[in-house]
Amino acid sequence: MFLGALAKDKGIEDAISAFSLIHQARKSWKFLIVGVGESKYLERLKGMCRRLGIANQVTFVGFCKPDKKFKLLYSAHALVNPSYREGWGLVNIEANAVGTPVVGYRVQGTKDSVRHGETGILVLPHRPDLVAEEVIMLVENRKKYHWFSSNAIKWSKQFSWDKFTRQSLDLLEKTVRG
Repeated sequence: MFLGALAKDKGIEDAISAFSLIHQARKSWKFLIVGVGESKYLERLKGMCRRLGIANQVTFVGFCKPDKKFKLLYSAHALVNPSYREGWGLVNIEANAVGTPVVGYRVQGTKDSVRHGETGILVLPHRPDLVAEEVIMLVENRKKYHWFSSNAIKWSKQFSWDKFTRQSLDLLEKTVRG
């Protein structure tokens, strides 16, 4: 599953390319794309899927309310996040909260929200081939998958909006007093 803005810098084209490589080896697998983008770009992405021969295996879900989003994340075997830049990577923590590991690019933001080798796997940017390899390895090694899933849930529990709000207010107060 991919979750995020359907924008070039979020790596959606690399996510589709990675799934195309996965599909060559695992014909029965499906790929969900959750998010919105400009209609012209969305049509371009759908055309890319047709050209790669994966249009029947890819579902463009569009926008999801939080309850549906978390159900989809829970049912996914992996979140593919090949973003070229992230501010933080909230979608990674959301996936981890339901036990879904992340496979993404080793870039700022993603490196902060994914613990490489524990809650997900980070590979070199612009390498959808490596994303595909790691997704296949992760999903097919059930023992390793369950280990990642368990770590992901534990990691995500340290994050909450209440905690973030308290820390932010403390920092602001120190700055004002300071």
